[in-house]
Amino acid sequence: MSSVGPPAPEPAEPHDEGEGGRRHRSVRNFLVDTSLQLRLASYLLGVGVLLSAGLGWLLWQAYQETSRVIALGAPDAGGALAGALANEDRGRMLLVAAALAGVLLCLLGAAVVITHRIAGPAFAIGRTCRKVAEGNLARPRPLRSRDLLVELGEDVAAMVEALRDRETREREVALAAARALRDAGAAPEARGAAATALERLAEEKEERLKG
Repeated sequence: MSSVGPPAPEPAEPHDEGEGGRRHRSVRNFLVDTSLQLRLASYLLGVGVLLSAGLGWLLWQAYQETSRVIALGAPDAGGALAGALANEDRGRMLLVAAALAGVLLCLLGAAVVITHRIAGPAFAIGRTCRKVAEGNLARPRPLRSRDLLVELGEDVAAMVEALRDRETREREVALAAARALRDAGAAPEARGAAATALERLAEEKEERLKG
């Protein structure tokens, strides 16, 4: 496999370096692919909002029903009791709303972290594929064990390794044939064998292009 010109430089994953080269986590470390991650996070957050709204509505109905039952049990208290219960219901609902808002914020943070484990490997795998398309068969850096898409990353790494092995074998065949053809004192049989090896190599490449 040959490449045309040097491969274009790939953007590195953003990170911050502290003293001694130690890596410090920041928000941008987790936003490798902002569009993809925020889209996935919005789906998770949307589900969380719907569940929270449903739970809040059920709690509101339960509080109102409890207040009505208590008011019916003490009819002599009149409107004062009803007003006190209504104020208590509002306080409870504000507390529940604050708790649900905190849960949603935690869910958003967790969604960004989880989607990072998808977007990060997808970024690395895409970078490897672009390098292969440019003719660069450098071995890809292995994914972290806690990442998702690890099996896909291993498949891509195995593909690159197979391409490297095939390129190495074909390079040796081409070099041996070139040496035989350049040798003025080589026997005709050696030249013919070199030409046959090159023709076989070309046929193998043609078969792969048909697939």
